[in-house]
Amino acid sequence: MKKIKLLASVIAGLAMIVYVATGLRLASYAPQRSDAYLWGVYHVHSTMSDGLQSPEEIAAQARATGVSLVLLTDHGRPNLASSSFRKRIDGVTIVGGSEASLPDGHLTFFGTQEVPGFRLSSFPPEAVDDARGWGGFPVLAYPDDPDYGWRYWDSDLRPGGIEVLNLFTCLRGAAWADRLLLAMYYPFSHFYFLKSITVPAESLVHWDSFLRRDKIWGFEASDAHGGFRIGSRLSMKVPSYADTFSFVGMGISRRYQFDPEAAVRSGDFFNCVRGAGEPERFEFSAHQDFHDFPSGSDVPLNSSLHVEVRAEKQTVRVVLKKDGAVMREVVADHLDLENAGAGVYRVEVFLMAHPLLRADVPWILSNPIFVGVGRAPLPARHFTTIRARLALPSSPARPN
Repeated sequence: MKKIKLLASVIAGLAMIVYVATGLRLASYAPQRSDAYLWGVYHVHSTMSDGLQSPEEIAAQARATGVSLVLLTDHGRPNLASSSFRKRIDGVTIVGGSEASLPDGHLTFFGTQEVPGFRLSSFPPEAVDDARGWGGFPVLAYPDDPDYGWRYWDSDLRPGGIEVLNLFTCLRGAAWADRLLLAMYYPFSHFYFLKSITVPAESLVHWDSFLRRDKIWGFEASDAHGGFRIGSRLSMKVPSYADTFSFVGMGISRRYQFDPEAAVRSGDFFNCVRGAGEPERFEFSAHQDFHDFPSGSDVPLNSSLHVEVRAEKQTVRVVLKKDGAVMREVVADHLDLENAGAGVYRVEVFLMAHPLLRADVPWILSNPIFVGVGRAPLPARHFTTIRARLALPSSPARPN
């Protein structure tokens, strides 16, 4: 019995040594940062719904993590207070929006130009039209979440964007053993969560299917709440907004410094797992006859495509996809394609030997470039345009 106890003590001691050594190694990890881009975060909740902090407090945490644009998506159909919110706070642009629970899933929208005057439709194509009618930008949320997943995929659905990654879905999809390790190592470094980040293949398939219909951008959602509530009175600010903002973000050219939302609306941004490091340079562009075209652009047939990635001390794998299928792949910092044929092109970049991010998870996801692509008009509506609406109370004027 004494030998068994001694053996158990030795094993427990060794396990503690391994735990502390691993924790200290994690504590020393710091992702590479770059000032080459503005950074934006999408899908954020404030005290206007179930978030723990106000827009002003969120702006402070955004600024601390190098974020210049925050897109709020507070719960409601719509959330009047958040939908009408737009403010620049200490250099951080906060753009309000809503997350609506529909019978077929969750739809977010941000950046309305007018205060919504009625309840969002329950029918997905109409809900998208409602959001656009208010000047908002609609995005499908949680498309492949096991509980909140989207269920309406008919051809008359054409949102402005689709979430291809959601951090909450990543956490929910993690095995219990992985969640336990996350809880154990979080005190050393919140970046341990990078091990749980995945990009569902189904979400990319849905996105590529949408791209055959229209210009629809991919988004990586922070789904930030600033922590979680324990009952009605207590809360824990873990993960904080700053922690969550440091995981994923939208890379935006600094030429949009006075209007970063315009870059998001036009598709001229890329998604990046910032927790694994920020690129010194990422470019995906098209060129023809001395004209340059960024992502989100329609370009003529036979344009040249250029991809360039600069990442300090990182080996990258660059994959160029056409219409959702791999067209070219290199382990190098650049890729060029001359005389591109008709199709929708986008780029995925992978880190080959990162200590936390898996090599099969895209570090960077570009938005697409459309080469010689024609688009079919929306099919004729098969539903009545007369809808019973739940009137909403009048709203205060938009804050400056």
